[in-house]
Amino acid sequence: MHNIMNCPSCEANDIKVAFLKGEYRILKCKNCEHLFTDVIVDFDKAKEIYSDKYFFDGGAGYDDYFLEKEMLIKRGEYYSKKMSQFMKTGKVLDVGAAAGFILKGFENTGWKGTGIEPNETMSEYGKNILGLNINPGTIETVELPDRFDLAILIQVAGHIYNPISSLKKIHGLLNPGGHVLIETWNKDSLTAKISGKHWHEFSPPSTLNYFSKKSINELMSRQGFSLLKQGHPKKKIHSQHAKSLIKHKLQGSKSLRWLAGFTVLIPGNMMIPYPAEDLFWAVYKKM
Repeated sequence: MHNIMNCPSCEANDIKVAFLKGEYRILKCKNCEHLFTDVIVDFDKAKEIYSDKYFFDGGAGYDDYFLEKEMLIKRGEYYSKKMSQFMKTGKVLDVGAAAGFILKGFENTGWKGTGIEPNETMSEYGKNILGLNINPGTIETVELPDRFDLAILIQVAGHIYNPISSLKKIHGLLNPGGHVLIETWNKDSLTAKISGKHWHEFSPPSTLNYFSKKSINELMSRQGFSLLKQGHPKKKIHSQHAKSLIKHKLQGSKSLRWLAGFTVLIPGNMMIPYPAEDLFWAVYKKM
């Protein structure tokens, strides 16, 4: 058995195995209580993980990412309005932009956007179809000449393979007094507690880090950001995405596998509400 990696949030080496998820170990830091997948990812591995299969073949990813286009554009507009409580419009950096739908929502409301995305199909769509400035790569690999007023990580924090160095880089890319907006899944949510190790976000290797409000605040503070506000977003997902994800999770459980067939009862072409308590958003300011 290979050695256990250090905590990617606080770098402590006092780590225990929380449970197994398929072939992967989910680890818990005894120092900061952060949960993370015991796997080291580099850029080539990230490109493999977030290949077209992730966006179009279901399972732990999306059945068809483009089905949520309009919803995600509106989501960008929703978050742009929320950020108006804290700052004026300016330059925004979307980390993990995918096809740029959320970034498009920000641009629709007056922001000048730049995105970063490792999947070339997604980044090319954003550039060629939506007219966005999306750079192929990850926050760890892309070099950008600009400085930004806001960085957004919408459902991306759990996928970043080196949170400390990534946030240090984001800190350097922000103008003085710049902001960071994060939306991520809450490992301390009621849904997560009821689901246990079957919680949908435990989907390694596509998910690597599992945050709570407390753990992400501590990580952000260590990297030079102060918390301004947190809350729970309104969210919907396409029913086809929900059906694919639920079926994948049930098939991966020996005790619940028999329920997978019932997913045919989920309607195939509608937007359905997602439990807001399973997510949270947080706004930080560069110190």
